[in-house]
Amino acid sequence: MPANRFGDPRAQVYIVDHLAPGAVIKRHVLITNNSQAPQHIEVFPGAASIDDDAFNALAGRATNELTSWISLNRTAVDLPPGGSEKVLVTIAVDPAASTGERYGVIWAETSAPSNTPENVLMVTRVGVRIYLDVGPGGDPAPSFDISSLTPSRDGDRRPEVLATVHNTGGRALDMAGELTLSDGPGGVNAGPFPVSTAVTVLPGHTAGVRTVLDQRLPDGPWKARLTLRSGYIERVATATLTFPAAANTVGGPVTPENWFQTHPLLAGGLAALVGAALFVAFFVVRRRRPVSRRRERERAEPLAESV
Repeated sequence: MPANRFGDPRAQVYIVDHLAPGAVIKRHVLITNNSQAPQHIEVFPGAASIDDDAFNALAGRATNELTSWISLNRTAVDLPPGGSEKVLVTIAVDPAASTGERYGVIWAETSAPSNTPENVLMVTRVGVRIYLDVGPGGDPAPSFDISSLTPSRDGDRRPEVLATVHNTGGRALDMAGELTLSDGPGGVNAGPFPVSTAVTVLPGHTAGVRTVLDQRLPDGPWKARLTLRSGYIERVATATLTFPAAANTVGGPVTPENWFQTHPLLAGGLAALVGAALFVAFFVVRRRRPVSRRRERERAEPLAESV
């Protein structure tokens, strides 16, 4: 893995890197036979994309620009039960490649005919994701924030919390995390509950990250603490939530209590707006008062002259 991603959990299971046009990297992937029989395993690169907030590996042996840059030292391995073999993956970026992030998969595939009269070919495939950013300079920094937590109940009356996540960095993010509840009715605590949906958020995009909780939980109010992470980037949001009582009902979004602590510039901007509004109101009042006193004198003077 690259030195700047040492300790990054994503870089330990995926190929995550940033390269300049024309650069070359080499990575090893480990192929393991976890079955009880010998296996012939084919290894090949495949195309992927991020659509609808999900990492989508394209069907079959689909190709894209990234797969055209990938070569393997072996395209197949034969492994005994429990056996393992490393395959060297080389990625040579086209010198004329444009700036941007590409996605792909290194697949390990086994196939065998089924025992059905139709003689269907059964294919089993597992893969290692690739997130490769191309461009000059250093690796774009990953970052995100959590702007709201929305309580709801699904059709089975299971409570849910939907977190609105904004990818404010330069790399795609795979969201994971957990939610804990405390100070509930009668002082009850619950959780942690793992995030229920696998969500991948593109740079500059916004996505909902859902956590489904235990159906037996009362409505609340609860003190909710949501921890989300992607690789070594982690964010925490806290809020007081009350779940709606009826099924298929969505409550109002709640801004995390610590949101302005992590957005001091926005907090300062709002404070400046409030200060400006107060100044304008004060200025208007100050302008009005002399005018009203002058009009009172104008009304009083003619009356005094007539006496």
